[in-house]
Amino acid sequence: MRTLRSRLIFSHILPLAIVAPLVAISLIYLLETQFLLSQYSQRLSQQANLMAQALATNPAIFSDPRRAEAFVSEMRIYSDGPIVLMRPDGALIALSDQGAQPLDWEGIDQALSGRTSVIVTYGWAGRGQVLVPVVNAQQQLVGIVGMSETLAGVTSQFGRLRLLVLAILVVGVVVGSVVGLILAVWLERPIGRAANAAVGIAHGQAVQPLPVSGPVEIRGLSESINLLAARLSSLEDSRRRSLANIVHELGRPLGAIRSAVHVLRQDAGEDAAIRAELLEGIEMEIERMTPLLDELSQLHGQVEGNVHLDRRPTDMNAWLPPVLAPWRAAAIDKGLQWEAQIAPDLPTLDVDPGRLAQALSNLLSNAVKYTVAGQVSVQATADGGRLLIAIADTGLGIAAEDMDHVFDPFYRSPQVTRYPYGLGLGLTIAHDLVRAHGGDIELESKVGEGSRFTVRLPAGSGQQVTSEQRP
Repeated sequence: MRTLRSRLIFSHILPLAIVAPLVAISLIYLLETQFLLSQYSQRLSQQANLMAQALATNPAIFSDPRRAEAFVSEMRIYSDGPIVLMRPDGALIALSDQGAQPLDWEGIDQALSGRTSVIVTYGWAGRGQVLVPVVNAQQQLVGIVGMSETLAGVTSQFGRLRLLVLAILVVGVVVGSVVGLILAVWLERPIGRAANAAVGIAHGQAVQPLPVSGPVEIRGLSESINLLAARLSSLEDSRRRSLANIVHELGRPLGAIRSAVHVLRQDAGEDAAIRAELLEGIEMEIERMTPLLDELSQLHGQVEGNVHLDRRPTDMNAWLPPVLAPWRAAAIDKGLQWEAQIAPDLPTLDVDPGRLAQALSNLLSNAVKYTVAGQVSVQATADGGRLLIAIADTGLGIAAEDMDHVFDPFYRSPQVTRYPYGLGLGLTIAHDLVRAHGGDIELESKVGEGSRFTVRLPAGSGQQVTSEQRP
């Protein structure tokens, strides 16, 4: 009983093994008492009435003990029990079986009052007896005729009925057990597959997708296991890629710094110009590493659900131009066209200006970085109290199969080879910060034509919330 299959089998068969015999016993009892014994009582009563009719045409038998003895002797062949004749006062006239005691007969008072009495005792030693009043042509009681016999006459019928019900019971239990076994195996198999898959996932094993079939609950379980396995596999791939990216992004500047330190320790380090140049290079490499470390620390805080916003009423018309200024310079310095359209009626929102600027800067950084030639444009408009900021570029674009994953941490499209560096956290942080403000980011993109990210912030910028926790 330690496995689910054995418990399911037991739960299917046990009720059948208990209920079926109870139903069979009840059925046998009802058929024997309500059907067979009823027929037996009618037959016994008919035989006694025939004798009463014969005695009614010859009432003198009740006044002649010899003739009465002869009558019961002749009738003895119709019953395996005693036949008795009694006078209207209950006195015994004749008894076919001297071993029977008339006083033991039930229903004598009822027969003396002119009513037929039929009594059948059901059991292993069951008997049936009947007492019929005998009346003459003037409807006067002249005596009582009674007969009694065992249930031997219907025992064979009882036996056949019991064997039939027993056979049906055995067949029913066997068939029910087989069906219960099949159902138990059918129910346990997909659950067992799901359980084994869950154990495999817990032990870090590769799990094949489970077939989605069966009842709604089992289909849902199989789909959940498949989704969990796929997500864990994706997270594992992201972890490997992120580790490789972190090693590469940190290893490259550290290697340059180590080389510079090595030169500074040599004779060339005595030259003031060379030393200043190397120190400046070291400082630049450290500055390049700082954003990477900031991104990692911020991602850790968002995963832990510890992002807190310092909200304050902020005039978007005054806030937005300074945020765009550095990226306008970066785009023009790269030889790109820059276009910014800011509506004069932008709302005042309750936001964290620093965090929101960080989210917008990450989007602008991607737009400038992934645009080789062409244009970067920003459009800010108000829509019923909401703020919409659209950042579009004519860069590489994003493939359709990657659009569902661009906001996942450490995700980098395998198709992007021109710009292989970075941790893949900029869009993740931007997405989570906008979500923390109660807004959302919409993405439209086509490979080779560029991308368009639209930041939507609701009126009042939503409630004070932290970013959603990632699994």
